[in-house]
Amino acid sequence: MPRYKILISKKALKFLEKLDSKRRLEIIEEIEDLENYPFFIKPHDLAKLKGIKNYYRIRIEDIRIIFRIDKENRNIYIEKISYRKTAYRRT
Repeated sequence: MPRYKILISKKALKFLEKLDSKRRLEIIEEIEDLENYPFFIKPHDLAKLKGIKNYYRIRIEDIRIIFRIDKENRNIYIEKISYRKTAYRRT
């Protein structure tokens, strides 16, 4: 049973649709494993973002997954999936 519920923004889904199937599958596997936070099944290149409370990123080659963890409600919000050069820009 998953420990956290994953919620993905429309912007993140739109980016996923543009990717080729191999990379899309890699990203989906990373996101699915987030349900087990903090007891991951496989290792992740995960880091806390500085200056923003409860925000983290996962790195997959040149793609970043930016997400927020709501520990109180046990939700993980995937807010952005993007290439590194644009991932950290505020929208």
